[in-house]
Amino acid sequence: MQSMKGTTTGNDMFTEVNLHLDTLGLKWDKLVGVTTNGCPNLTGKNVGLLKRMQDNVTEIDPKQKLVFLHCIIHQEALCKSVLKINHVVDVVTKIVNFIRARALNHRQFVALLEENETEHRDIGYHTAVRWLSLGKMLKKSVWDLREEIQDFCVKKGNGIPQLSDADWIADLGFAVDATALMNELNVKLQCKGLFVHEMYNLVKAFMRKVAASFKPNGGQPSHPLANTEGSRTFS
Repeated sequence: MQSMKGTTTGNDMFTEVNLHLDTLGLKWDKLVGVTTNGCPNLTGKNVGLLKRMQDNVTEIDPKQKLVFLHCIIHQEALCKSVLKINHVVDVVTKIVNFIRARALNHRQFVALLEENETEHRDIGYHTAVRWLSLGKMLKKSVWDLREEIQDFCVKKGNGIPQLSDADWIADLGFAVDATALMNELNVKLQCKGLFVHEMYNLVKAFMRKVAASFKPNGGQPSHPLANTEGSRTFS
């Protein structure tokens, strides 16, 4: 793994790749495939890293074609887009920001948790670029502390009506369970020394677990959000 400072254009990354291949004594004619997360500076058809790498390989052997793959872990992270839980995440983000963005609110909320002797003694942030942090925030920061959060917000004159809405609470519960399963898979996929067939088996096992968790009644989803093609939609 190599960190980059400054710009990260396709040319910049190609220079770094070329440098480190030389440092490690690896030959370009031995390269057969590259895995990326699909971002433009990697996959751009004119000056992307993959284009530069293919051009370099072609100069050595015009018949050699590299195999380009999309990172399986990144694809798994993209699955969150089909869950349609923005209406949950947006409210949760609003709650967390109300408590954490103001120092006084944060101190008073922490004091409330200590007074009630709750398992969790603070509420955490969610980082947009880290999918794992969302699941942890939904479970530890909001689901487990939803009663304390509601009491605190009401006392502060900023009640959260969704916390009294049974349908929204059900959606929150679904989001907690779904992200927990995806976090579990993500961590397993990041284990060192895994072969492709082992990662494939982990994904298949995850799919079976999801099917068992959210479709217990004759194949019907146990929650509306589990059926992305259903009549119920969310913005």
